Amino acid sequence: MRRQSMLGAVRVAATYTGTIIGAGFASGQEMLQFFIAYGSIGLAGILLAGGLFAWLGSRMLELGYRFKLTGYPEALQHICGKKTGWILDFLTAGFLFGVMTVMLAGTGVIVENYFYVSAAAGILTVAAAVAATVWGGIENIANANMLVTPLLALSALIIGIHSLLYHGLNFSLLNIPVQEFIHPAPHWLLAALLYVSYNLVVSSTVLVPLGAQIRSHHIRKAGGILGGLSLGLLAGFIAVIIMLHYPLVLQYEVPMLYIASGQATWIHMLYAFTLLAAMYTTAVACLFGCSDKLHTATGLNRLLSILVMTGLALWCSQKGFSHLIALIFPLFGYATLWFTFRLVWLSLPGRKLH
Repeated sequence: MRRQSMLGAVRVAATYTGTIIGAGFASGQEMLQFFIAYGSIGLAGILLAGGLFAWLGSRMLELGYRFKLTGYPEALQHICGKKTGWILDFLTAGFLFGVMTVMLAGTGVIVENYFYVSAAAGILTVAAAVAATVWGGIENIANANMLVTPLLALSALIIGIHSLLYHGLNFSLLNIPVQEFIHPAPHWLLAALLYVSYNLVVSSTVLVPLGAQIRSHHIRKAGGILGGLSLGLLAGFIAVIIMLHYPLVLQYEVPMLYIASGQATWIHMLYAFTLLAAMYTTAVACLFGCSDKLHTATGLNRLLSILVMTGLALWCSQKGFSHLIALIFPLFGYATLWFTFRLVWLSLPGRKLH
């Protein structure tokens, strides 16, 4: 029975990490902007984020079970109130559209710099494939994500270990200056909270209905804590590797691919292909979510909803990968701060989730 509980907790943790370890995370761009931009103190931000992911992730699983919530809109309304939850529901659909745009821009960077295809042609091809996949059904995308996410994390670990063996862990290399021009917030503490906030809302789409299905309190609690701590450890590892390559790494839109380019060709190409696959699967999930919201909110037929969202994302993706992350992710972080504060409040001793 103990072994079954352990396996159950690991499955929950893997699902949790899979909702957050996307292309923005594994590319290193999110780590660069939300943590490394503040210098070495940014590592304290990652420590805080990992702790909050562990605590609040397990709380969301508990929320789903205790109130038998079947979807994240119910969770948003339960935590923030009906009106605020309704607004956050639509903002989440808008964020999904934004993430899709970021993913398309990222594919343009990768195919142009590493496969020598024009960015425009690469973005157009991937956008068409994403739209066709959503229109044809996305049943196999969950299975694809189960393969891509561990491969993405494993590739990042290989690159990081290779880099550490070459550079050595010299702590003086981690003492880097603050990069004010890429700050998403005026203080590292607020940046960490923004990062946690938008990721918690996105992960609630999976954790809340998952928690409703898990009877064991131990599995819910252990799975959430293990998933959150795993996210913190991997984020810290990627951040340290990027800091070891300061300041040249600041010039690249995909920091981890730049680092991989100095290693064995097979490592470099594996990471490029895996990151491209992650961007595709992430874009599919996001297009499915935002086009479905457009369909239900306006009555527009599904195909037209898919085409409208894809066309808008194509137009917006011209802004560039790192620029879009710097614009969209902090904005949604600010919009969802109230969700995080309310979830913390409800999780305190004596409150309804404790």
